[in-house]
Amino acid sequence: MQTSQTNKELAAPSPEQVKRSDRSMAGYLVFVAIRCTLQYIVLPFVLPFVGLSGSVSLIISIIIDVVALSVILYNIYRLWNTSWRWRYIALSVLMISILAVFMVEDIRLFLA
Repeated sequence: MQTSQTNKELAAPSPEQVKRSDRSMAGYLVFVAIRCTLQYIVLPFVLPFVGLSGSVSLIISIIIDVVALSVILYNIYRLWNTSWRWRYIALSVLMISILAVFMVEDIRLFLA
């Protein structure tokens, strides 16, 4: 009985879950592209040219990082009962670590 429950818990995602994950992943990749463009091109180079201070870009960057963390945690929740969870968690731990370093640095600069 225990074995069938373990196999059911780690079953491959259903076709519907795969379709939703594909749509979610496509949306997430667009979000990552927009986030990187904002954080590494628009915020450091464009905002100073239009006269906005660095604190505005730090606040925007922190908000973007919080949204990114929320999306990662939501995807972990959605993939928890599939066989993909450990692969995604490994990637998520790496991404959350990187985002945490960026957020800590942004908060430190904002408070300075």
